[in-house]
Amino acid sequence: MLLPILSLFTVSLGYGVVVPLLPELSGGAARITPGTVSLVYATYAAAKISAQIPGGVWADRKGGARVLSLALPLFTVSLAGFLISGGTVWFAAVRAVEGAATGLVYPAVFALVARGSEQGSGRRIGLAVGLGTSGLLLGPVLGWALAPVSLHAPVWAAIAIAAALSAWVALRPPASAPSSQPRTVKGELRELSTLGRNVAFLGLMLPIAFNKLTFSAFQGLIPLHAPTLDLTLRGVTGLFALTGIVFGAFQALGGLLADRFAPRRLVLLCSPPLLACLVALAFAEGATRFTVAYAGYIALSSVIFTATLKHAARAFGSTDTYGGVFGVLGTLTDLMTIVGPLLFLGVYGSAGAQVFLLMAGLGALSALGYVFLSNSQAPRLG
Repeated sequence: MLLPILSLFTVSLGYGVVVPLLPELSGGAARITPGTVSLVYATYAAAKISAQIPGGVWADRKGGARVLSLALPLFTVSLAGFLISGGTVWFAAVRAVEGAATGLVYPAVFALVARGSEQGSGRRIGLAVGLGTSGLLLGPVLGWALAPVSLHAPVWAAIAIAAALSAWVALRPPASAPSSQPRTVKGELRELSTLGRNVAFLGLMLPIAFNKLTFSAFQGLIPLHAPTLDLTLRGVTGLFALTGIVFGAFQALGGLLADRFAPRRLVLLCSPPLLACLVALAFAEGATRFTVAYAGYIALSSVIFTATLKHAARAFGSTDTYGGVFGVLGTLTDLMTIVGPLLFLGVYGSAGAQVFLLMAGLGALSALGYVFLSNSQAPRLG
């Protein structure tokens, strides 16, 4: 469990360091518009999406540790790119490298965590994701603490951590390949085509797709919406830190609940209050009310995320195919991380806080789709 946790922690920390500082790193907040923010986030998402299926196939064939031995050094190189001032196009390219590295990390990590007995798999997933994504907490804290010394100081700290983990992975004894039936990208794409037409799979992935649709937009919306809430840069980094605390804590809780109760039931119970939190954001006046509603959204999204991952592993996966399952699931749902910023940041430019009502409306449609589709019979990969 240590390697998956440390790997997720490292990419989460790097993400948490960079995102709040992107306006300043790219030349100052005055030069950032919703359009440029959308470009930077979309290139990250596109690269992450492109890497996940090959990363999942590779994890099934050679083992998750082998994938991480390439992905972590690549992530380290991407962080170093933020030390160079090159404008919007440069930062979009650097974020593309960061996204590709992250896209390799996630299916490898989930493949490592999911293997083992089904009993307790929710706890393992919740623990790995909860502790791993705590980097989202430390990242903004590093940014807040070190940025006054130097804008690049937090980035250097993240580079040092990523480089140290990369060296440790490189020095570990090589692990044996987990699968006796090697899988190919061509074969995986064929199975992806089958899953993409499967009603049960499409229904199951809707909660994660909606989570990514909205959460990816919040990364850009929070800095843009901050002035209306009288939030300074410190307040923005505080909200990102709160994201890490709440998400990590409720991942662990969600894993335990998913082992005790049916994952589908958890998703159905958590969806209505999550939509209520999004509606509350549209009418929140001041930082305190916004923070409470936002924290509720993060907590409920976290439980839904863990429950759906366990549901996917149990319904579609096997020991030799977990990397492929999570690669496929990640690829299809991560398409929403491209749509989210483009859609919601554009709407925010004309409608302001009413954008959160649009989020709630789309969430209601997603929940209805999950109710009617996720119970259908589905085949396992492999």
